[in-house]
Amino acid sequence: MTEFQKNPIATDQDYFELADQVYGDVLQKGTEIKGSEGKKWVVIESIDTNQSEAKNGLQAIAVVPAKDYDPDKTQYDNVIYSFRGTEFGKFDGDLSTDTFQVTMGMKDNWGAVGGDIQKLPTSFDSSLEFVDRVNKTYKPISVHTTGHSKGAAEADFVAAERNFYATTYAAPNIYRLLSDEAKKRVDEGVMDHKAVDYTHEKDAVGNFEQFGANPIGKQYIVKSNGTSHGVLGLLLMAEHPMDTFQGMFHSDGSPMLVSEPHGVIRQAKNTEIHLKVEDIQAITTDLKREIDHINEQIVEASSKIIQVLQQSPASVDGNLIPTITYAVNQFQRNYMESLRSTSDFIYQKANEFERVDNER
Repeated sequence: MTEFQKNPIATDQDYFELADQVYGDVLQKGTEIKGSEGKKWVVIESIDTNQSEAKNGLQAIAVVPAKDYDPDKTQYDNVIYSFRGTEFGKFDGDLSTDTFQVTMGMKDNWGAVGGDIQKLPTSFDSSLEFVDRVNKTYKPISVHTTGHSKGAAEADFVAAERNFYATTYAAPNIYRLLSDEAKKRVDEGVMDHKAVDYTHEKDAVGNFEQFGANPIGKQYIVKSNGTSHGVLGLLLMAEHPMDTFQGMFHSDGSPMLVSEPHGVIRQAKNTEIHLKVEDIQAITTDLKREIDHINEQIVEASSKIIQVLQQSPASVDGNLIPTITYAVNQFQRNYMESLRSTSDFIYQKANEFERVDNER
């Protein structure tokens, strides 16, 4: 596979501007986008799957520096992809992607087409097809992706799958959606040198780890400008919107970190954690109790949703209810059961340690 180079001119602030402005009316070839420090970018390709049968919420652009743009050009050295995040209030494919792919890690996307349930491409499938098509057309030397929220997840996905660079904002972890080859790339630390995400402390989306999955690249906590989002605060997303990053960059285009990573690492190396066997037993017991409680809440919530849907036009032909039931069952099987097995294993090992100590 081609080893793409890092973009030679864009700063972290440039990627922020592109991730922010992709939310606007820019999904047309030839659209000019103003960046930081007077930089300008031009859209060479775009995609909007909400205008297709898939309707999976993918909206993205490929841009090049304005100085390099020519409508008749067939090759560009440097291409940046920017993916649009979730738009609340627009009932497109964003919500199902956030629920089934990002949160639950489901690789399949089932949707109603002509009254029948069919397997459709996810936004992640479509994002990969998009970058592959554009790269094949323009044959770039350097490729970089960016995005915010769901768009950041899509940016990380294609970067890990195709081994190029990503700079994202508030990216939830989507490790479980990756192919085995991409997972290996992440596990071996290749993406630690290629993918970086910036998020805030009070952002449940940007700090979503997909239930302990390996992170794609590195993530840093950056300062927020304090912009208030009261309603989102109730959902633990007070610092999730893009405008909370505005003005929080240094003159060189780098973001203002809450703390320097080297200092955090140095402090961590000098920290020792001591746990007694009974402490581990107590922790795992509490964990299993919490897992059972979460399972009960999931079943109760899904039952209430189904009760509402049974009396709603949204459940036409009975397609939506089976889809939700299947998704809940998959979530419990893939995550909750594995978590409980892990806690049982830890508890068992703690008992073995205690037994060995008592025999001495």
